[in-house]
Amino acid sequence: MIFRKKIFPDGQVPELDQVVDQLKNLDSKNKRLMYRMFILYLVFAIFYTGLMILNPDPELSLENRIQGVIYVLIFVVAALFFRHHYRKTYMADYTAPVLKMLEDARDRHKLLRPGKVRFIIFIILTCDLVVTWALIDDTSFPESWSLLTSILVIQAFYYAIMGLSFLVGYLIWRKKSRPLVRNLARIIDELRTDESPINDM
Repeated sequence: MIFRKKIFPDGQVPELDQVVDQLKNLDSKNKRLMYRMFILYLVFAIFYTGLMILNPDPELSLENRIQGVIYVLIFVVAALFFRHHYRKTYMADYTAPVLKMLEDARDRHKLLRPGKVRFIIFIILTCDLVVTWALIDDTSFPESWSLLTSILVIQAFYYAIMGLSFLVGYLIWRKKSRPLVRNLARIIDELRTDESPINDM
């Protein structure tokens, strides 16, 4: 059965079985995606290790090789990030106590979690460093531009691209995951409400 975004209006608690089916379906898709991303970044890390670090080409300067090390670091961290979340999703326990299972699933599918925020900040800042470093000596910049002007132009374009990327990612999350997160939150609130009289006794 296809779970439709608007099947449960605001204020109406979703059916647990239907939400769990939706959760399993989304987890299955995410596992495949995260595994592919892990492999992709691992391949990038190996490729750049050979191209920028181990390559004996004398035309590669020390600066180029240091930049290569930074690129490899970015790819390795990204690969480990996706591997971690692949394993986390793969090991999701749907037989755990209902409330714990639902809370874990809600946290897993939130847009921003502490670990994810740290990863995004690391990737953005590290990529900013290496991209700016690589482009700062680009001869395509007008000779009349100062070093500061060149850096500011690079930053403007870079963060415009990052902002657009985040917007696209948010729109994808809003379409695929936000309905699930909201439905999980409704069920969790309902279960906590049902348990509260027992806890007060």
